[in-house]
Amino acid sequence: MTPFELFFSLFGLILGLAVAVLISGLSDILRERSPIPIGWLTPMLALFLLLDLSTMWVNAYNSLGKIQIAFAPFFGGTLIAGLYFFAANMVFPKNFDQWPSLDEYYFRRSRYVLGGVLLANLGVELMGLAIDHDFQDFIRSFYHSEMTALWWVTLLTLLVVRHRRVQYIGLTIELLTALYALVMFWRPI
Repeated sequence: MTPFELFFSLFGLILGLAVAVLISGLSDILRERSPIPIGWLTPMLALFLLLDLSTMWVNAYNSLGKIQIAFAPFFGGTLIAGLYFFAANMVFPKNFDQWPSLDEYYFRRSRYVLGGVLLANLGVELMGLAIDHDFQDFIRSFYHSEMTALWWVTLLTLLVVRHRRVQYIGLTIELLTALYALVMFWRPI
């Protein structure tokens, strides 16, 4: 087993659990006996997280091939995947009867999800810096294309500006950015 395979077995397991938690939360909402209004924001956030998890999985597989067996990379990878697991756990409420609507829940908890996504993506960029020691590439990773810069700026905007319309527009931009990446980079690993 190569160092990368060992690292990726733990990293991929935790990311897989995050996907399972996200799908389980959606299932719980649809199974609820006394349904609450779902709205659009929480489903959009769930889809955004699912797409970002998928992107992270592929990007990590492609970019962390030089990783070595050591405490720091394993801890960093566990922390990054753990942030995604945390974010996935925060997308849907555990007790639906405490919330009048999922939009209400969204405005109370979405910062945890969006913050987890931001920190996890920043963590992967920092791991890349630690592996390659290329600071210019690290800086370039935030704006190497218009779509990447748009993704980061929109995510930061979603974290800071809490207006409903901004949240709808921001999540729509994030989803369109992810779909653009899906269409443009649809090829085998």
